Amino acid sequence: MIETNTLLFFALVVFGAVVQTVTGFALGLIIIAGVTVLGIAEISFSAAVISMIALANVLVALRASRHHIDLEYVKWVSVGLVPAMLIGVILLEFLSTQYYDFLQVLLGVVIICAGVMLMITPAAFEKKSPKPVRALCGMLGGVMAGLYSAGGPPLAYFMYRQPIELNAIRATLLATFAISTLWRTLVVAVAGHIDSRVLITAATSIPIVIVATLVTGRFMHHIPDLFVRRLVFVLLIGAGAFLVVR
Repeated sequence: MIETNTLLFFALVVFGAVVQTVTGFALGLIIIAGVTVLGIAEISFSAAVISMIALANVLVALRASRHHIDLEYVKWVSVGLVPAMLIGVILLEFLSTQYYDFLQVLLGVVIICAGVMLMITPAAFEKKSPKPVRALCGMLGGVMAGLYSAGGPPLAYFMYRQPIELNAIRATLLATFAISTLWRTLVVAVAGHIDSRVLITAATSIPIVIVATLVTGRFMHHIPDLFVRRLVFVLLIGAGAFLVVR
């Protein structure tokens, strides 16, 4: 018989995959917020699993949109993201062993900020951001991805302000997430933090992510984007506040 915690985790995976397919980000945040609030698993475990299932999610989502990827943005965001990811993973390991309560409070703050970003529709810049700014944004996303496997909010906010087509924004974000999740998985694996429990949980979650992503992609035009954003906003603000004040 499947344990209640396992069913709850799978439910979070489905919800996160649906939201990420509709909005372009939030898979990692939704899963890690739900898992931490419900006490299903520790943050480091959740982040390791999220990296693997998020990679499956973005690869499936990119099947039909990879030709829209803006490689210049991917390249310069990655310049900042890749080294910053290492810093985030090191911070996670240190805080997990020494200051876990602070790690949870910091996660709460990140979740609240992400919830606010989800509801903001930023006006596009008149010109594309210069390359150093792209790298700086990548650094911020890299640290968050290293800590919580949830570097989407700053990257999404940055990309949606760029004066390029919406399809290019979404595809470029997905490509960046693919690099982020693959790199994080490799770093954590080399550090010896991927055990059989992580592998089994990820292996059972990936088919769920793929199905949820494909089904959502097929019916996405019938799903009201604003409703999804408002629902996720309320849930993230509530989860973040809980982690901060408890």
